Amino acid sequence: MALLNFIDGLFKGDKTKTKPPVRNSTATQKRYYADSSSVAIEERPYYQQDSYYTLVVHEGTQFEKKVIPFNERKTVTYPSKNGLYVPEILLLEYCKYGKYPKPSNGYPGFWWFDYGVRDVGSLLDSLRSREFIKWERKGNLLMNLNVNELREILRAHCLSTTGKKGELIERIKSDIAEEDLPNNVALQKYTLTEKGIEELKENAYVPYMHNHRHKTTDDSTFGEPFTVWEMNKIIAAEGRQKEWETIVGEIERQRFGVNMAGSQGTTQNLRTTQEVPSEKENKGEELKMFLRENRKNIIAAANTEGDGFFEESKGLDYCTIGNDKEALYQFYVAIEKKFDAPALYKETAKLLHKYGLYDEEVKVLKKGVAIVPATNRHREELLKMLQDAMTISKTR
Repeated sequence: MALLNFIDGLFKGDKTKTKPPVRNSTATQKRYYADSSSVAIEERPYYQQDSYYTLVVHEGTQFEKKVIPFNERKTVTYPSKNGLYVPEILLLEYCKYGKYPKPSNGYPGFWWFDYGVRDVGSLLDSLRSREFIKWERKGNLLMNLNVNELREILRAHCLSTTGKKGELIERIKSDIAEEDLPNNVALQKYTLTEKGIEELKENAYVPYMHNHRHKTTDDSTFGEPFTVWEMNKIIAAEGRQKEWETIVGEIERQRFGVNMAGSQGTTQNLRTTQEVPSEKENKGEELKMFLRENRKNIIAAANTEGDGFFEESKGLDYCTIGNDKEALYQFYVAIEKKFDAPALYKETAKLLHKYGLYDEEVKVLKKGVAIVPATNRHREELLKMLQDAMTISKTR
């Protein structure tokens, strides 16, 4: 009888056994990714998959960092006098170049990971509603079309289709009303309004810090933070936007030894000024003499501690402000230390080439090819530069 009861229990199951709890499907589940529910359907192709936008990066490592959403950032940062926060000001910079919305390569990940903005499109809509940006005129987008597309527009209005691209565009602009141009002239892009232009000009520290080569992470794990958020606390908190170059430049001088922000206007002039050949030759001779006279100092500096990274970095900073003489000095110290970064030799060669010092350029590139490991994928670029430099040097 006991055996029968046992067998019966196998088929019926033990009614006294505790059943597993039913999982409540409405219970709050842990979310690992940013909420993307507000992203418009037509905008989704311009983002990565939702799983890309994690709430934590480098989880479980010493670099672990929680992404701070924009709405949280607002509570601890300061708006401009017109009420714009850092990410909104940076968006103006991208609209200035006619890239947004729906950029050809998609929205970069930094909008989420650095600025906490998951839905860039909504922020753009907000900027448009506040009249910082506006839709670019269709006529200004004609350059995005190819010749056949331009001819189709002209043909539809019974106009001549002969001529080069520039002529076709001018004919369309002069003979076809803006409202009569097809809606599919190109993907509509935003441009800045006068209000937006002024806002970006007043808060130029934002794009400057966004592109800064020395910017750090938010925390102080690897030293004092140097971020747009830190500058925001100093500059925007006290309404000192007009002094931003002085403020940031002094911090740069203290931390990196070079005031780059304070040289913005000067550097721009250096980049746009065309040198007369005789002036270039004179500067080349001056640089050659400078390097020769400082040879002992360079050797002495190369015998100090460090692998050359600091000197290369400082040289790049001097390049930023157009101080080529000091840049070369730092680069040569790094080269004497046999620093093996390809960029060091590329940038040094570019400066030497700029001043017509072609033989010296060849020497530097030969050193680079010898020092940079063969496994470094950028070494091939040095070899190509060396071949070109040798060809030019032989013809001089």
